[in-house]
Amino acid sequence: MSHNPTSTLKHPRLSATAKRLGTAIVILGLLTCCSSPPTQQSAAPTSTAPIEAVAPTTNPNETVMCIEPYKTAVHERILTQIASLRDGAYEQAREHASESFKSSVDVAGFREIIESGFPFLAENQSVAFGRCRINDGTATVEVRFGEEPAITLVYFLVQSDNRWWIDGASPAVDGLADKIESS
Repeated sequence: MSHNPTSTLKHPRLSATAKRLGTAIVILGLLTCCSSPPTQQSAAPTSTAPIEAVAPTTNPNETVMCIEPYKTAVHERILTQIASLRDGAYEQAREHASESFKSSVDVAGFREIIESGFPFLAENQSVAFGRCRINDGTATVEVRFGEEPAITLVYFLVQSDNRWWIDGASPAVDGLADKIESS
């Protein structure tokens, strides 16, 4: 299922450039289940643990909730990329992206996407994880940045070479953002 991220860009801090560039981000699906309260992370995420391999489910229609070790693997990938962005290391941050994303967006384009549409990713704000869904080697994860008014993104990850890779992110639709806020 395809989702047009430009229809969900409603936050005033997201520029028109981000709306145009958002269409270049590969969107794998919509976040539809597995409600859990957000997990608060420190304001300056760091990663010391390696991202562990997570085997795909045996049944392609099976959904795996984000429990260990799944949760750690997808959260660590996202937190590691955010830490690189906060350090201004755009090339390093792009290395956490999937091969399909990297083949469609060079480092300069990636930097432009972040600086023009998602500057809060490079700011020292709190990070909280919300709902997560893993299905047949793909994952969707809600991530909230900052306090009121918080900005919520839905990250899309794919599994390749027994590791998780970020395939894109899109601002959460209002209904999802409201649900994460009330958890």
